[in-house]
Amino acid sequence: MTALLSMLILGAVSWVFRIAFITLLPAERLPTRFQTALDHLAPAVLASIVAVELVTLLRGASPTQATALLAAAAIITAVAYQTRNVTIACALGVFTVLALHYLTA
Repeated sequence: MTALLSMLILGAVSWVFRIAFITLLPAERLPTRFQTALDHLAPAVLASIVAVELVTLLRGASPTQATALLAAAAIITAVAYQTRNVTIACALGVFTVLALHYLTA
């Protein structure tokens, strides 16, 4: 029950911060350096989420599983770098997770 309440509170606080920044300080009113930095925010957040999940998976993996996970991550990174398309990278990541799940199950 406390975990659910904590998640709801954190979600509400996150939503309030997001709405406050959008309404009180629109991106168009920010200096150019900040506007440029905002372009890198979404890829940085996505990379941090992937890194945390990958480290978590690697901690309990056997050497064979760890090699497969790192190879998949390297391939997805190379595809994302070459295509510069987040949708393609995410789709490839989902496909890879499903493939690894069903191959190791």
